[in-house]
Amino acid sequence: MQLNERCGGNVFTVLFAISGLVLMGVPIGLWIFFDDFQGTLKPHTIAWLIASVFVAVTLPISIWEIVMHLLNLDQPLLQVPVIRVLWMVPIYAVDSWLALRFSLAQYKDIGIYINTARECYEAFVVYNFLVFLARYVALTAKPTASPTTRTDSTPGRERPLTPVSEMESPRGA
Repeated sequence: MQLNERCGGNVFTVLFAISGLVLMGVPIGLWIFFDDFQGTLKPHTIAWLIASVFVAVTLPISIWEIVMHLLNLDQPLLQVPVIRVLWMVPIYAVDSWLALRFSLAQYKDIGIYINTARECYEAFVVYNFLVFLARYVALTAKPTASPTTRTDSTPGRERPLTPVSEMESPRGA
């Protein structure tokens, strides 16, 4: 086992454990301490703080997965579009956090720019997903003799794929 694999497994285990503790600890902590902060913090601030915790959990895990794809780039034609799609997780996490932060009336003008950037990246991700699908089909397709011919059940007999050849008379006639 290489050093990279051992470190990768250990780091992933630590990140997974921290994420699990945070995901369990935040709701329990809010349930316990909510009465202490009920009069001092606005609900918008509490929501923003909770979102901050989840963004802090999401970013390292998604960045770790992207880095692992880059370190193990065995099939670049397939992995590069996947990496571009994986960037959607941290971008959406940060975008949602910023949208929650700047959702107050005084910051409404900033939100339109943030959402526009997110929508542009979403279109780019859809394009890259289609590129991934096209490359995957191209790499795994079986070669055929000709794209315009097909074989019958009779070996050695080929006929063209035309609408006329498909309109044969019924066998019983």
